[in-house]
Amino acid sequence: MREIKFNPIRSIERSIDVLQAFTTVNEKLTLEEVVEYTGIPRSTVYRILCTLESRRMVEFDEKEQNYKPGLKLIEMGVFLSYSLDVYQEAEDILLRLQADTKQSIVMALGDEEDIIYVFIKENSEGLKFSSVVGQRRPYVYGVLGYTLLAFEETDKVERILDKDIPKRTKYTVTEKEKVMRRLEDIRSKGLFTEKDETTIGVTGVGAPILIKRAT
Repeated sequence: MREIKFNPIRSIERSIDVLQAFTTVNEKLTLEEVVEYTGIPRSTVYRILCTLESRRMVEFDEKEQNYKPGLKLIEMGVFLSYSLDVYQEAEDILLRLQADTKQSIVMALGDEEDIIYVFIKENSEGLKFSSVVGQRRPYVYGVLGYTLLAFEETDKVERILDKDIPKRTKYTVTEKEKVMRRLEDIRSKGLFTEKDETTIGVTGVGAPILIKRAT
């Protein structure tokens, strides 16, 4: 992301903070919960939520007294997914891969500090993927994060790996030096296989989608 030097509009920043309080974990929130998550004064949060509700960005459940993302916000999210160049390039391939392997197929994109799932296709039987489109995961989580991290800029890789890596199973690699060698191997082979490091009994295979842009 490019560096932008300007004075941000505070009201817009706060509105975005309110929207970002909603996640796949926190799908429905009360007014008080939004205040707690954002740290914004209650009266301001209430006005923001009312404005967002009037534009169908959030919906209010009078019975439960909570808010959830609205249809307009969901519509914008779907549009963003389909507008991504990598999504358009990869969708047919991913669907064929899922049909051929009969396994769960997932695509993710890298953000500043996390990865974001943008495509998930599962079978009706067998192993189910426990996440949904739009969910965020750390780079140091599972096969997708490491595959994406291998192709990030050096300063970003260093920043991510300067933090402690949670040991999710007894097989999780947590040593920075070993992870750095892993990333070099992924760049060299264009492929990464992870077994039992995130969930015992689960093996994942990851590969980057590299798009050659016209010059």
